Amino acid sequence: MLRRSITVDRQYLVLPVAKGPMSGHLRLRDESGTVREFDIRLADGAGDYQVFSDLETYRGAKLTVEYEGDTAASLDGIFLADEPVDPGEIYRERLRPQFHFSSRRGWNNDPNGLFYYGGEYHLLYQHNPYSTDWGNLHWGHAVSTDLVQWTELPVALYPDALGTMSTGSSVVDYENTSGLGSDEGPAIVAVYTAGHADWVDEFTQCVAFSTDGGRSWTKYDGNPVMGHIIGKNRDPKVIWHPETERWIMPLYMDQSDYAIFASPNLLEWEHVSDFTLRGATECPELFPLPVDGDEDDRRWVFWGANSTYAVGSFDGTAFRPEQSLRMLQPDGCAYAAQTWGENPDDDRLLQMAWFRQVMPGMPFGQFMTIPWSLGLIRRDDGIVLTADPVQELEVLWEEQWQERDVELTAGTELEAGLGGELLDLEVDIDLGEADSAGVVVRGVPVWYDRSLGALFCGSYTALMTVPLRSLRLRILADRTSIEVFADGGTTLVAAGVVLRPEDQEVRLFARGGSALVRKVRVSRLRTAWPFGG
Repeated sequence: MLRRSITVDRQYLVLPVAKGPMSGHLRLRDESGTVREFDIRLADGAGDYQVFSDLETYRGAKLTVEYEGDTAASLDGIFLADEPVDPGEIYRERLRPQFHFSSRRGWNNDPNGLFYYGGEYHLLYQHNPYSTDWGNLHWGHAVSTDLVQWTELPVALYPDALGTMSTGSSVVDYENTSGLGSDEGPAIVAVYTAGHADWVDEFTQCVAFSTDGGRSWTKYDGNPVMGHIIGKNRDPKVIWHPETERWIMPLYMDQSDYAIFASPNLLEWEHVSDFTLRGATECPELFPLPVDGDEDDRRWVFWGANSTYAVGSFDGTAFRPEQSLRMLQPDGCAYAAQTWGENPDDDRLLQMAWFRQVMPGMPFGQFMTIPWSLGLIRRDDGIVLTADPVQELEVLWEEQWQERDVELTAGTELEAGLGGELLDLEVDIDLGEADSAGVVVRGVPVWYDRSLGALFCGSYTALMTVPLRSLRLRILADRTSIEVFADGGTTLVAAGVVLRPEDQEVRLFARGGSALVRKVRVSRLRTAWPFGG
């Protein structure tokens, strides 16, 4: 075992990492015992990249660093610093998404604990600060005032004796039902799963809370508030149900089975019903939406991690589906989406998902989709969920080019008068007599084939539930992704693809007959990062 004593006179402990599996274990100890521990593949010297641990809580303390592993011969490579990452490097990496959130260093997966408070959207998320691979689950934390430009905050929740910090959700307890609030403001209460660690056998549900707007968090002394039930029961998503004046929590059980719990205070939970969402696992959502914007005609949506959803009714106890299941994303990389909670200033229901995409050679792993706004519309084939990119994305628009009513004869192409690395496109093509039509965005074709009834985005395929006469697309292109919102937002394809820097053109095409481009709008975007590009 390697040991080294440090006096914490700066905020961050910077740790050099070697690429590969996390084959070592590091502990930080003070006089009382272990204060932090995690798996890491520590390297000698500078390593392949550097990660960090925020030690502001221990400033002035003397800590002992202990490391067991086979990749470092000494602890000479670790050091304390005022900045976690060299400001000249952060957000400038070759494959850093430029208008999608990604953590400064380390891994991220599911968004959790999304809430709005005090003019800020809070994004908490599954995070491994010490590797670009999954593990060491913490809750990372970032905030934004516009859903596009994010500021990363210190880690919100660290692993503890009950396990690592798995997925959960947060609510603002305005009425102080939990009794955890203060005179200064309401408690923001996170309900999360503790588990996913080799030192615990069972997954339990726990509570943490913040009374300073989400800047600091305290774990509830009575954890766990719900014991183990079955399998890896996890992913609580809490909402307030005003009609029954209690909190409602869908929870994943096992296979495709979910349970619904109710509570008056977020601390004591009663099992009230069950629901099976065929073809889905994990990360439930339960939320109401008006149909076609009519507040007098509302339906509830039960949602699973792979975007399978059911539309029906909910009486505060049981969810009852009213039509067959659908998927918002038939194919693609978006997973484990979660909605933001109540926003007194905005009646939209906003959602964000984990974008499962590898960025080779980068010191960070995975990122988030652009947030989208959800809706329900009535069609001949039933009530359908829609998703549209948030309008706040327009704050990044720079140059713009558009054209209307241009005929595409068979085999011809319309080259847009504007291209770029970061793009936001809107396309509306009347298919006319064409067998297929679409647009090539940065070298990736996005098109609809009438004979197959399918939408394609590179290697991704989405079978459309009804034949299309017109192709309406919203397309977002970043460095490592293309997101397609099709047919009024009823179909989503989040395509993970590393785009070549030299491919920056946009071209529209038709095959097997003529088509009419009713509208095409191409907007070039600037980076959302303060030092990116």
